[in-house]
Amino acid sequence: MKAHTSADASENFSEELEIRELELEDLPVVFAIGEQLFTADKWPSLYRTWDEYELVGLFASDSDFCFVAEVEGKVVGFALGTLIEKRRSAWKYGYLLWLGTHPDYRRLGVAKRLLDRFTDQCIDEGARMMMVDTAAENHGAVKFFKREGYGKAVQHVYMSKNLTTMPSYRRRKRDA
Repeated sequence: MKAHTSADASENFSEELEIRELELEDLPVVFAIGEQLFTADKWPSLYRTWDEYELVGLFASDSDFCFVAEVEGKVVGFALGTLIEKRRSAWKYGYLLWLGTHPDYRRLGVAKRLLDRFTDQCIDEGARMMMVDTAAENHGAVKFFKREGYGKAVQHVYMSKNLTTMPSYRRRKRDA
């Protein structure tokens, strides 16, 4: 009798994992996974926020670039993006906006399979370059994308201001 190793488990899991296009019925599950991953306390200063409008908007406008990972009928991850075409340019860019794996399914190759499927779609649609972004302090994501061949990291400064500390804010709220 052969003992099962973690490599065996990962291989079996990989065979069970299906990557497919996002469907309307998947939206609540994808949203719930994103709510677990992209919380305001964890990533408070994102220039783009995870909300139902972001998800529905991408699905409505770029469904060809929205995928889910499924195991035994259960959605366990997603990749959501778009294709950017600039006027007067021969270049098209694939842009992966959101990549998420349910915490119970991390380190099993779900994100890689989703990224590979998204990449294939971008190539099929004529993209010559792909872009991703993540918070600089999201070391796991940075390491993952570097491992997948992404480079030329550029850091941007995003600043925020808490309006609730301003006297005019308090005055307006009080008088409302």
